[in-house]
Amino acid sequence: MQLLSRYWSLCICCLILVACSAPPVTAAPKRTYAAVKLLSQFTIPRTNFKDLTISELSGLAWDQDEQLLYAVSDQGRIFHFKLKLDHEQITAVEPVFAATLVDNKGKPIKLRDSEGLFALNANNRKKGDTQLIVSFEHGPRIYRMSPQGRQVGVVPLHQDLQNPKAYRSQNSMLESVAYHPKYGFLTAPERSLKGEPDNLQTIYSTKQKWSFLAYPAENSSVTGLEILPDKSLLVLERAWAGILHPMVISLRRVDLEACGKAKVCEVQDLGVYSSLIQVDNFEGLTQIRDNLYLMVSDDGERELLRTQLSLFKVE
Repeated sequence: MQLLSRYWSLCICCLILVACSAPPVTAAPKRTYAAVKLLSQFTIPRTNFKDLTISELSGLAWDQDEQLLYAVSDQGRIFHFKLKLDHEQITAVEPVFAATLVDNKGKPIKLRDSEGLFALNANNRKKGDTQLIVSFEHGPRIYRMSPQGRQVGVVPLHQDLQNPKAYRSQNSMLESVAYHPKYGFLTAPERSLKGEPDNLQTIYSTKQKWSFLAYPAENSSVTGLEILPDKSLLVLERAWAGILHPMVISLRRVDLEACGKAKVCEVQDLGVYSSLIQVDNFEGLTQIRDNLYLMVSDDGERELLRTQLSLFKVE
């Protein structure tokens, strides 16, 4: 990602990890969950598989029926991994498939920059009917795709999201996507649209939208969405403001049902992590089962960064 390009000289010189947790901003009503518990981490090596480099992973989706972990990369690629968990510890991640994303005519998708990922029909005890939902930062657009990476349809966008000129930049478009059983497809621009307050995040369905205050760190952006067991929304935000500023990763809960007609929904901070040196740029998020989740960091194809999987529980 472009926002990390100025950071490498600092990473080389710095030797001490500085980490801290920030206090919650507001508490959501009906607090079903209180915190995030980190269970395990695993680094996926940057290697070639089927002539495609495993790097810049930005979106994750777990397929319970097929027992596969899907990932999309910034370069418009789809990867399948065999994920092995032992007592809630990641013990192995093995690539088993890789392909370039193609359109409905079989041609590589232009302006690839695939960022968000969600798997439909992935836990219905039927094999062979999984469909992947992929959001693209450039476009903006959301496609329905086969697990092998071929476009099979288009997801309509909320009218506010259809004009590319409405976004703050090409790199602040649709980084995330999820499917809610009541509201349907959900997505969010990384940051608020032009003309809206800079400290406001907004989630969009095809017809509705819900706003909440961004995490109070400079440039905090929505990079991942998932659904919690109580059908509230798990939001992943990433903030980075340049040299001498820490990378801040926040996992937050927004209860869309509790928003009502409020212009700004309440939000609950479940886990906030910051570091001046260890730059794990978390962008992808998926539910494994119940309250068990996995997120992945985008290595930016930089030598000093890594593709880091983090397994955690929302408790």
